[in-house]
Amino acid sequence: MQRTRRVPALLAAGILSGALVLSGCSEQLDQGLNDLAASALEDAVNQQLADAGITLEEGPDCSTDLTRDGNALTGDANCDAVAVDGRPVRAEFDGTLSSSGCSGSLAVYHDDTAVAQVDEIPDCSVSL
Repeated sequence: MQRTRRVPALLAAGILSGALVLSGCSEQLDQGLNDLAASALEDAVNQQLADAGITLEEGPDCSTDLTRDGNALTGDANCDAVAVDGRPVRAEFDGTLSSSGCSGSLAVYHDDTAVAQVDEIPDCSVSL
């Protein structure tokens, strides 16, 4: 009889550990997608700044709060950097990134002065 009691306990332990492993993989996947989106947005911010004649010391550094919606990522992101003139640069994005493009609001500011406001980011895509 002792054998039959151990089987359900072992089965429950196996299911629990499998769920924990899958949860960890899901978090790593989410972080990877957010990193991919942040990289695409950093490129877009750099391009908008270059078009405005502004060069950064380094960066920008973007943080994202995105949710996967099918084959797209939807949500917002904020980017911060410092221009070579020492003034702060920030960018705000609210929209959708996918393999077919990046749409939504991207606003880029140099020392609180708007230097770009676009609703469609040129040459931007994120493949999931």
